[in-house]
Amino acid sequence: MSDDERSLGPGETSDDERSLSAGEVARELGVAVTTIRTWDRRYGLGPARRETGRHRRYDGADLARLRLMRQLTVDGVAPAEAARIARQSPAAPAGGDIPEPPTAPTGEVAGLRRAALALDVGQTDRLLAQALRRGVLSAWTTLMAPALIDIGRRHSRTGRYVEVEHLLSNAISRALAAVPRSDARPTVLLACGPDEQHTLALEAVAAALAELGLGSRLLGARVPAQALSAAIRKTGARAVVLWSHRLHREDRRQLEAATTARPRPPVVATCGPGWQARPVPAGVAAPTDLGELLDLLRQPGAR
Repeated sequence: MSDDERSLGPGETSDDERSLSAGEVARELGVAVTTIRTWDRRYGLGPARRETGRHRRYDGADLARLRLMRQLTVDGVAPAEAARIARQSPAAPAGGDIPEPPTAPTGEVAGLRRAALALDVGQTDRLLAQALRRGVLSAWTTLMAPALIDIGRRHSRTGRYVEVEHLLSNAISRALAAVPRSDARPTVLLACGPDEQHTLALEAVAAALAELGLGSRLLGARVPAQALSAAIRKTGARAVVLWSHRLHREDRRQLEAATTARPRPPVVATCGPGWQARPVPAGVAAPTDLGELLDLLRQPGAR
């Protein structure tokens, strides 16, 4: 008899029979409860059945969709697209196959990819500047990040396109740096993990904050725990954002440095695929996309 066919033991329930609160779902997935609520509010990934006068409860099908949403975002799929896939996919049991995200970019992403593949700096710059007129959040989530992911996948499959990745990364960095900076006192500290060499995601955060009139300090790549502690002491940062694409042992020490700093920043948040794949301690925020992070950093405690 297979595991799926065996009888349930005392006290056990099948996924279909489960009824979980938002907090219980968050613990199952290893994310913050605010993430579960944001996915409900922003992307419609809440309980399929809602009963008047009662707290919302998630059943097995709801949980399966949220597992899929989390896996897709960890794999680099834009949250809005991941939510669309999760909503349209039939609920699967835990451990089921994860649908492949779309691999054929269309519209703006395809245009930016063509310009980058042709090493056309002028056209690449024009497309990025045009996207930024809609705002940093939109440009990053709908164009910049998807194009980088697409070129990265091409490199992974073929071992080619290193020059394309470099050209596109540099063009995005220039475009983000051109966003006018705020004169507001910097209260947000942005740092990459001690072994993390890529800063573009945090450059997008800095530009998006500037667009909102909020100041930040970007410490850059490979920030050791000791250096982070010193920066928190010197700046009196109200919020610290740690980013890592792939988690290493030193990332945990960096997080410990942020949470034990004196004075401790009111907001400590972890971002990036590395952190999204691991639970974080209580009191540490774990936003899953740029929009959710900006919502967090706009709160009075972070300013």
